[in-house]
Amino acid sequence: MSRSLLRTSLVLLGVHSAALADEPKKPAAEPAKAVAGVSFIKDVAPIFVQNCIACHNPKKGESKYVMTTFAQLAKGGQQGEGVTLEPGDPDASMLVELIRPDGAPRMPYKQDPLPADKVAIIERWVKAGAKYDGGAPTEEWTVVLRRSTPVAIPESYPVTVPVTALAFSPNNTEIAASGYHEITLWKAADGALDRRLQGLGERVYDIAFSADGKWMATASGDPGQFGGVKLWLAEANGGGKPVRDLLESNDCVFAVAFSPDSKKLAAAGADRAIRVWDVESGKELAVIEDHADWIFDIAFSPDGTRLASASRDKTSKVFDVVKKEAVVTFPGHAQTVYTVAFASDGKSVFSGGEDNSIRNWIPDQDGKQVRQIGGFGGPVFKLQLTPDGKEIIACGSDKTIRIFTAATGAAVRTLQGHNDWVYAIALSPDGKTVASGSWDGEVRLWNLADGKPIRTITAAPGFKPGATTQAAK
Repeated sequence: MSRSLLRTSLVLLGVHSAALADEPKKPAAEPAKAVAGVSFIKDVAPIFVQNCIACHNPKKGESKYVMTTFAQLAKGGQQGEGVTLEPGDPDASMLVELIRPDGAPRMPYKQDPLPADKVAIIERWVKAGAKYDGGAPTEEWTVVLRRSTPVAIPESYPVTVPVTALAFSPNNTEIAASGYHEITLWKAADGALDRRLQGLGERVYDIAFSADGKWMATASGDPGQFGGVKLWLAEANGGGKPVRDLLESNDCVFAVAFSPDSKKLAAAGADRAIRVWDVESGKELAVIEDHADWIFDIAFSPDGTRLASASRDKTSKVFDVVKKEAVVTFPGHAQTVYTVAFASDGKSVFSGGEDNSIRNWIPDQDGKQVRQIGGFGGPVFKLQLTPDGKEIIACGSDKTIRIFTAATGAAVRTLQGHNDWVYAIALSPDGKTVASGSWDGEVRLWNLADGKPIRTITAAPGFKPGATTQAAK
């Protein structure tokens, strides 16, 4: 794995969470029934969530074993059909055998073995009958566990966290930035913290406002455990009253996008699927599964009939929203694709990624590449077109924001000042201000017309520089 992809993966996996979680998470209430002092929901489920379900979930299912509902856990997989648990006899249980130090193959596979006390908890639970003290055996207990476990969000951050998502409020007055299980909103005029919107996954990966200014959507997740899409009512000063949870999945959601008419919302993430909902009703309109790996970004065409995507499977694709099928696949990057956007006329697509470039290509000509835009000193993480479609703004691992002419790919200017990789950018609705967010937790505002810096915001509430150091990179 390249250094850049490794570091990007660390951001996606939320490497700074340990420093922010000062106290261990505890269930809000005791489960209804404990089994001989061992509760599945309270004691056993957290062990499986932390160590097992990243590989044993409905999308991955190593050895055809899914562990996200009790019914599937008890059923077993190809290595233990019908006899995985052996309630009452841990020595005969294949599940117990595989997590013991001498298991063959020992689980978690190619990872550190489970601590002896964790193995002992599972052994005691199996010996007591391997009972489920949750609700229905078919419920996603990963979601149940998350809902019953409060998250302690620090009033003052002890460290900064990478800024992985940015968006301007519809009236240009606030910048919404990703935080730890929350969104923080900062006043554009003076950089002061205005509000904090909580109730999200550990890492917020995307924030989007609808064109009509009515809605806000967020994509977030706890890596390997949970992913969510939440719809908010955007208020005059930025937003947020939560309206509904559109999706709760077993892994992170990386991208959300509203259709130009604000009537549809699309989302995509680690489950490799693109989902589309009707915004007003919350009804799911489509599920499109065509990528072979994580989807990092999505974008609607100007007329709202198509969706473009960027994926870890080294391709960018265009889909027909109505027909729910792929129109074309663009493999030109030959490496991970992180970001994608339609040209203002909808006739071509811009995508950027691990190959240190932006590529412009035409969906209706079998993905024919028009041009390649280089000059980057590393992977391109995010790109966006200006409201008039004349310029492309992009950021990446070379710590810069670069602006190009969309029609020719010619470089316009480079915005320099960040001290670390830049993962997120946002353009104000009036097209005058660019916001950029980096690994070290900084949000910088720039004047688009001349590239001059306006101000710098440390997007970590209460953080005092010098009092402590950021988590190790």
